[in-house]
Amino acid sequence: MMMALLVLKTRCKDFYEKNYRIVRSVMKILIGFAIYNMILYQLPFSSELREYGLLLTVILALISGFVPDTVIIFFSSALALIEISAVSYLVAGCFFLVILIYLLLFGRYTKSQSYIVLLIPVLWPLNIVYVVPIVAALFLNLAMIPACLVGVLMRFILLGIKNYQMISQNAVDTGNTLEGLQYCIDFLFKNKEMLMYMMTFILVYIFVFWIRRGRFSHASHIGIFVGLVIAMSGAIAGDAFWNIDANLIKLLLGMAVTAAISYLIQFFRMTLDYTGVHKLQFEDEDYLYYVKAVPKMKVAPGDKTVTRIEEDRDEGIIDLKEEIEKVLEEDMNSDHK
Repeated sequence: MMMALLVLKTRCKDFYEKNYRIVRSVMKILIGFAIYNMILYQLPFSSELREYGLLLTVILALISGFVPDTVIIFFSSALALIEISAVSYLVAGCFFLVILIYLLLFGRYTKSQSYIVLLIPVLWPLNIVYVVPIVAALFLNLAMIPACLVGVLMRFILLGIKNYQMISQNAVDTGNTLEGLQYCIDFLFKNKEMLMYMMTFILVYIFVFWIRRGRFSHASHIGIFVGLVIAMSGAIAGDAFWNIDANLIKLLLGMAVTAAISYLIQFFRMTLDYTGVHKLQFEDEDYLYYVKAVPKMKVAPGDKTVTRIEEDRDEGIIDLKEEIEKVLEEDMNSDHK
């Protein structure tokens, strides 16, 4: 089974490298189409967008496939603002202000932050939202925690707007333009569920990040498992102490899918062969170095049905030593300048 997965991984990687532009464009089209539809599904306020929603999402998705990645974020924000403005122009303006403040403070540093903020509210209805902090902690740094918190905030802002729209349909219009904004503010400040999710996201991110940086075997896999346990514990604690309704069946199914996605992403990014661990020791005039080298699993699928595992470990150790010595020499030279 592992051999078959390694062969599939290698073939997918080779195919992606040979057809980089085409595959990337197709993936962006599919991702954009899914994101735009999820936004319109969660915010069904504008009658014009409901009427032409499918055509609009197809056009925007096709455009997204051939433009920079940030355009997807721009289109998503624009759709959300149009939908929210159908409920209240003032609330839409405040929502835009929140996005702008975040982009000026954090989002301008890296695109990953904006994607995290976007994916959390989009994946929430699918009950696999914890994929975001787990995968981000596996591959990124602690600077992405604010993006996770803003993503949760965005989710509950949209939920508050949706609740207000449902209430306003059955209420008498008082002419108070601040009513929608006041409702959303009260909804956020009195929402214990939002605080619970924020705390859980922080704990999941920190623990997964801390564990995956460990020097023990299978650190990333253990980090994913611990992150899932913390996520489930947060949901159960919210149900027990704050009366936050947690559907156990949906929770278990969501965690199972989250685990599968997280482990699959980790597998395709990096698969380590812990049976081939080598420990390297060498010294120079100033230091004695201890290095633990864990080889990556590589499979070279041939034209026949036979597969071969590549093992160039001796050369890898020599290269590792040379690379370390080169980095140390560069650091010493930079210190002298």
